[in-house]
Amino acid sequence: MIITPTYTSKQFWLTASLSGVLLSVVLSIVYIIFYERLYVESSYLFSVIYLIPFVWISATSAFFKWKFVYSEFSYGQAFLLGFLCGLTASLLFSGAVYFAYAYIGLESRIDIYNVGERYRYLFSPKATALSFLVINVALTLFYSLIIAIFARKK
Repeated sequence: MIITPTYTSKQFWLTASLSGVLLSVVLSIVYIIFYERLYVESSYLFSVIYLIPFVWISATSAFFKWKFVYSEFSYGQAFLLGFLCGLTASLLFSGAVYFAYAYIGLESRIDIYNVGERYRYLFSPKATALSFLVINVALTLFYSLIIAIFARKK
């Protein structure tokens, strides 16, 4: 008799949350390094910040499918795994960005331009972190929809 083990709820949630935490650490480190070392006015290197979650969520789904899924892995479960991973990472990364700007001393480069007070508010630590949160959650939703198509297994 062949026994096909399947994943448990604990494995699912642990994989999603741990992967999200690790993704947020990677995003935070890459963002700070790029911002401190490679900042230029029109750099396309910052686009990597938006592509790292796609690669990471894909790898997380592939790992989970390879390691824990031996029977059925539906589209909804694959989507939920990717979305929870990305949502966790988005929340923690936005918090790290806010903390870096507000308390560590990562300075906003808006001061080098002659702009008004409204633009200074739009580039405040709170506004910057909120914009990263909104953008990353929207991208996570989009990425999860795409990745779930390829990650499902019947």
